[in-house]
Amino acid sequence: MTLTPPGTSPSSMLATLSQGDRKGDLTRRVKDLPVPQFASLLEQITKEFEHFLRAIEMINNEALETMLEQILEAFTLKIGQILQADRTTIFLVDEEREQLWSKIAQGEGEKPLEIRVPLNVGIAGHVAATGKCLNIADVYSHPLFNRDVDRQTGYRTRSVLCMPIFSTKNRVVAVVQLMNKAGNESFDAEDERQFREFASSIGIILESCNSFYIAARNQKGVAALLKATSCLAQSLDLEKTLRAVMDEARDLMQANRSTLFLLDREQGQLWSKVETADGSTLMEIRIPADRGIAGYVASTGQALNIPNAYEDPRFDPSTDKRTGYRTRNILCMPVYNSEGVLIGVTQLINKHQGSFTSSDEEFMRAFNIQAGVALENAQLFESVLLEKQYQKDMLQSLSDAVISTDMQGRIVTINDAALELLGCPRQKEGGDRTRKISGQSSLWAAWSGKSCRSTICKCALRRALKLGQSTTFLNKA
Repeated sequence: MTLTPPGTSPSSMLATLSQGDRKGDLTRRVKDLPVPQFASLLEQITKEFEHFLRAIEMINNEALETMLEQILEAFTLKIGQILQADRTTIFLVDEEREQLWSKIAQGEGEKPLEIRVPLNVGIAGHVAATGKCLNIADVYSHPLFNRDVDRQTGYRTRSVLCMPIFSTKNRVVAVVQLMNKAGNESFDAEDERQFREFASSIGIILESCNSFYIAARNQKGVAALLKATSCLAQSLDLEKTLRAVMDEARDLMQANRSTLFLLDREQGQLWSKVETADGSTLMEIRIPADRGIAGYVASTGQALNIPNAYEDPRFDPSTDKRTGYRTRNILCMPVYNSEGVLIGVTQLINKHQGSFTSSDEEFMRAFNIQAGVALENAQLFESVLLEKQYQKDMLQSLSDAVISTDMQGRIVTINDAALELLGCPRQKEGGDRTRKISGQSSLWAAWSGKSCRSTICKCALRRALKLGQSTTFLNKA
């Protein structure tokens, strides 16, 4: 008895069982399975799970990127040798970012350089988009060839063979571009046929490597997101929280710059604190809440992912002209509090490689939820501190004597007017002028033996301490 259906390889057993319409299939088939065949089945399933475990280990392995680089380097070298090309490049397709990317070997001991080009640009972009081979004997006569590359590098391109590599799902997973066949000859149909002989095998390998690479990148993104959000809850200080949000957002999104704007509804402005030139302190900046990229997001609540800032009419290039900085791309997203009210905007500028993607938007949306909670807590804490300071200032400005107690009658605060009325020494200049008293003994000790200006004061104080309430004494004899 066999578990796998006709036409299905035994190695795809788990894939077969994962199909929704085959639920319960394994249970029914093993019910009457003889022991030897059951043992064989266990061995087969075990081997498949071992493959899965190794795949998971590869995703978690920091050496995965190095492995991909080595595969690209080895395949690039060998393909060039077989087809006698002077230069060979393998571009992988990044569908999410709509780009072609590759790793270019540098000098001895140097890390390979990653290059990225738009998916629909040039000869390689056309092959990736259409899935059709291009064999060009004279590239300078072809409209898709960019001569500026030759001018910048000093290299002279004569002929090009650019061929797609397909995945198991018949999607273009990579593009191989070969330049200048040896002997000043052009690439021919035999070169195309020879390449296709091993293209399918390379496609499976590159598809697997690319899938591992994307999975590893997403997993690193999740880990970075958890780290970033955990850092936000470490302080209730608003200035420290602002700095933490900006720093963690920049690192998470691999951006060159980040700014968090908070919304001041009363003034109709967005404000933030940015580092001064020496980086030692933060200075406050303010912009109208309805102007520019950040203003649009604050006004509409809609996220903006702009791959080319200078092509967007909402972008104001005046800052770039003033500072000499060049803004390439922008990701700007709203920040809400726990009640769903917009309280700010995060703005990230110039991703290190390529443009911001839909995955970046998802990560940033999750980050902004936690940032909103952290900012709301910091703002509430700051308002409490301001209110507390206001009450202290009001208390000290009163000419009346005021003693505040808790519900158990213990004295909490006492102002200078009350201390003077009770004959106690005044607080020194520069100190906290509102006394904090944890018990009554210190006050009674200071008061005992001194003549009070009014017997009523004593009676009122005893009554307040007994009932647990605030008492105000008019500072009169």
